[in-house]
Formats: sequence, structure tokens, C-alpha cells
Amino acid sequence: VDGSARQLAAGSTLADAVASLGLHPRAGDLVDVTGVTLRPGVYPGTVLVDGAAVAANDRLRSGDRLRLQAGPDRTEPVTVRRVPVSGGEPADPEYYLGRVPGEEVTVQGKISGKVASSAFHATGAAIVPHAVALTFDDGPWPGQTMRILAILRRLHAPATFFVVGDLAEHFPQLIAAERRTPGVLVEDHSWTHPLVPPFGEQRPKTVRFQIARTLQTLTAESVHATLFRPPGGGWSDTVVAIASSLGVRLVLWSVDPRDWAAGATAKGVAHSVLTHVHAGSIVIMHDGGGDRTATIGALPRIIHGIRHRGLRLVTIEP
Repeated sequence: VDGSARQLAAGSTLADAVASLGLHPRAGDLVDVTGVTLRPGVYPGTVLVDGAAVAANDRLRSGDRLRLQAGPDRTEPVTVRRVPVSGGEPADPEYYLGRVPGEEVTVQGKISGKVASSAFHATGAAIVPHAVALTFDDGPWPGQTMRILAILRRLHAPATFFVVGDLAEHFPQLIAAERRTPGVLVEDHSWTHPLVPPFGEQRPKTVRFQIARTLQTLTAESVHATLFRPPGGGWSDTVVAIASSLGVRLVLWSVDPRDWAAGATAKGVAHSVLTHVHAGSIVIMHDGGGDRTATIGALPRIIHGIRHRGLRLVTIEP
């Protein structure tokens, strides 16, 4: 019995062995969709004879091997609910503005009512607005962030700032200035902006820390971030899943004027943006991470140029 030699009278049945040897395999539980026990011990275990299930009145033979097999834990039945989302949802990760029609599929426990999963499934083509989103990374940065905010206020241009958490902690006054500027969103760009290895190859524990620590810092500054831009644009399915579990969605970009590159000029940055921008574009620029004189000089020309094309400027939706 489970590897231990036990003695029985000749001619004993399996039922005799169960009674005389006290063989009581563990019964399995009914659990809910999150793994919490709803009803303990409702699925009986089995005593196997030489690896097979036999009838209780089957007679045992000398040398038979009995094994106690625990009853299975079974998960409660589920219900699946599908709700059409006519307005759609943005992609995750998002490279362009737009919403994709689809349906929200929710799986719930039939007994507990707990939600096992909730996911959005696209069912149609993206609906792209006649608009462009300007975004700024790697701040807040003393001097430069305030100059960019001043241009945005003067030209009534909305923008989304993806901030680095440790800088946000050091310069809370700049986060407050961003938060006070009409049309400006403040979002998560990691805690320390790690680039080696690429963010999509970072350990899950590191990814979670980088996102969560910045979210905590922004919350302390009365900012409720719902978006995350990974450093260098590096992502993986693991990064998307961790970000989603923390309540944020990944946002990347479709137009990159490389305003961070050595030798960048205001004229070159503006030309690069206005050459490539179109309805639905997400433009990445930088207010931190180095000298951004070229970005600041290009910004008014970029804003006027986008509007001259009949495109609106918008922030990125949560």
C-alpha cells in the first residue's frame, strides 16, 4: 500500500482492505474560478489496484500494489458573457490613435459570481480620428519642461507627458505644473528608464517595479496614470500583461523625429514631424534626457503645421 507491505487474510476484497487497513484517500474540493475552496471534500479519492480502478468486491491477490489516489479538485462551472463595444477600444500596445469595434468577453463563476477573466476582442477595422497626439518623454526636466508647457498654453495645444518616476519624485513642482496646464496628461514612463537589456527582456519582477513605483509616485502627486510607455519602446507579451494587471495600457508612437540625436536642429525636427504626420499619428518628442533646445524651437512650427493640415491635436485616451 503506497510502497509499504501490509498483510491481509487470504481471499480479502478491496472493500475488506479499505476497512481493515483504514485506506482513506483525500477527497477533492470544489473551488471557485480564483482557486478558493467552495465545498471541501466533495469528490472522493480512489484506491487503485496495480494502477487500475477495480470494483469493491474484487478479491486481492498476494503482491497486489495498492495506491491511494486523491480525488480531483474541480473548478466551478462558468458563464461567458459577450457585450458588444460599438465605440471600440484602443489597441494595446497602441502605435496609432483610433478605436477598434469589438466585444467585451467576461467569464464568471456560475456559483461564486467571481470574474475569472475579462478581455476585449476586436471585430472590425479601426476608426481613426482626424487628429494627432503630441507626446513628450524623459522628463520632468528643469527649465525645459516649463518652456514646453508655456508653448502649449500659449497655443492651446494638448499633449501627453510620459514621465520618469525618479525625476518626478525629485521635481514634484514640475509634475504639479504639468497637472495644472489645461489639456496636459501625465503618464508613466518607468522609474529609472532602463535600456539594457531592452525593456521587453527585463525580468518580470523588474518590469513590475519600474511601472508600479512610478504609479505610486504619481498618485502621491494627485495624478492617476492609465498609460505606460516602455523605455526605448521595448515590450513583450509579459510587459503588456504586467502593465494590464497594474491598470495601465502601453502606448508607443508612429512618428519619431529623433529630436534626441546629436546635431538635431529645430528646423530638422519640425520637417521630420510634418513630413510624416497624418490622421491618427502619435508623435514622440522629449522634454528631458538632455539638451532639448531643438525640440523647443520646433514645437510652435509643428503645432501650426499640424493644424494647417486640418488635423486636431488631442491627448491619448485612457
